[in-house]
Amino acid sequence: MTETILQTYLNERHIKTDVSENIESLKKAVTEVGKHLTRKKIKSDIISYTLVALDPMVKDSEPVVQEVEAIIIKKWPAFKNSVTATNDKSTTYVRAVILECLFKLAKGDAATAALVWLTARDVIGYYKLDTEESVINVFLQELADRAEENGQAAWGISQKPQISELTGVEISISAVKAAEIDEEALKTHMLDAMVHSGWRPQAGGGKNPHVQNQGNHNWPKFAAENSAMGITEVVNSALSQQAQSLSTISSSIKKCMGDYFAQLQPFFEDLNNSVVQSITANNNRSELLWWKQSLYSRSLNASYRSVDPLNAAVCMAYDLAEQVEPIYPESVDYLLREALKDVHGDLAAEEHPLTEWLEGSLSLHENIQSALKAYAEQGERRKSLLSAWANTLHSGETTSFFMETDIDKKAKLTVSDLAVWLFHCLQAQKLATDK
Repeated sequence: MTETILQTYLNERHIKTDVSENIESLKKAVTEVGKHLTRKKIKSDIISYTLVALDPMVKDSEPVVQEVEAIIIKKWPAFKNSVTATNDKSTTYVRAVILECLFKLAKGDAATAALVWLTARDVIGYYKLDTEESVINVFLQELADRAEENGQAAWGISQKPQISELTGVEISISAVKAAEIDEEALKTHMLDAMVHSGWRPQAGGGKNPHVQNQGNHNWPKFAAENSAMGITEVVNSALSQQAQSLSTISSSIKKCMGDYFAQLQPFFEDLNNSVVQSITANNNRSELLWWKQSLYSRSLNASYRSVDPLNAAVCMAYDLAEQVEPIYPESVDYLLREALKDVHGDLAAEEHPLTEWLEGSLSLHENIQSALKAYAEQGERRKSLLSAWANTLHSGETTSFFMETDIDKKAKLTVSDLAVWLFHCLQAQKLATDK
């Protein structure tokens, strides 16, 4: 989107305020709602917030609406009076704030983007969007594109491993200096060792207290000892300088090789991840093809052909969700539709009232009923198809379903659509409860 959802709602006059302070208050409310939705390790609240944000007909008594309205009033104390003055619906402001918040959260996190998209994609067709349709569709399309991109990346089989480039290392070694004797220093030592101290001014040096013609060992002894000390000192100094020069070679090689080997770990990690991803993607595809060919239900321990369309649809959605990670490519939805069509042919494309499917679900196989009941959810918040359906199975009556989802009782859909919708809800539930 080229501009924020909040700004689009202002531009298109879905919400009406031209006071900059009020707009800033709405932006602050967006931030606070974001903190609320991310305060826990799980993201289950995002499902109910998404369902409310997308429904222009949501009632102001809805708990999510009241929660967000309270946040807005903290930032904009005159909110109620301002909305009444413009004859606007306060719920539109609330929804705009939630949508803006969801947009920001989804932009920064692939899992959240997938969660919002999976929650919204089927139910949106049963909401009356009216003048808000264009902005909501743009928002959902961005989520759809991102979900597909991430799904393709996760399921893609690369012929060439996608790994980071391993750059070469140039080893730079400074030239080694040859050992050089300090001639002047050696000359000074030799003069001091051999020249009589009394001749020092004339000879330019001399510390020997003896003279050569003394006829005893004193002069040569002093000369030898001090010459040896002087030569040793000069030679050691030269060798020390050369050793220091040589040590820089070791340091240079060590540093360069360290830089090189530092690249190896991430290089091999990338290589390993790329290979593992390709193997995993290939295995996923193979398992799904086997599932579609065998048409065997792990939930029922029987063939999908042995049950009626509704049982087959619900079992397929549940079994497929058990195999597929929540971020997946769109093609998996079509695989589910085709598998159902393989079993029940044109019956999969026949529309029936949603009430009929709900009533029929009370006679679902006990294994599937038990699995779905685990998703029951108490409270008065807006609920997904999955949670409301689970509540219906618990209560044994269908009236609560339409109150909890706010879907029209006259709604119709095919069993194929029902299977895909349920599959999306199961995948969203994974993302919402994954810590």
